Amino acid sequence: MKVLLKSVGSIDYDPATYLPEESNIFSITLNLSIGLADSNGADYFDLLVCTPEWLSKSIWEPELIRHMLIVRKYDLDEIKDIINKCIEKCTCDTWLETAQKLSRYFAWEYEDYQS
Repeated sequence: MKVLLKSVGSIDYDPATYLPEESNIFSITLNLSIGLADSNGADYFDLLVCTPEWLSKSIWEPELIRHMLIVRKYDLDEIKDIINKCIEKCTCDTWLETAQKLSRYFAWEYEDYQS
């Protein structure tokens, strides 16, 4: 089974043209569309991308942090490369198994969903 990152978006910015005010202090939540290569469908996952400097200025209390990628600068190609490597590592025999593994790294729209 082939799984692909089909698109990257954000509620607040266009990730392709996003330029942080300060290159080393920023955060952006990316919306990832990930699905099977042979299907038009996809599920949505969220990922907070930020710098260590942003963390040190923004997080004051002890906090468990999940679904986050820490980078030194905003480079969308590098970020997508990291995401694609994670997708490859998480690919299983079924979409459900794959999505469950992906949800360890990205916030899945159906995580904890009960039918």
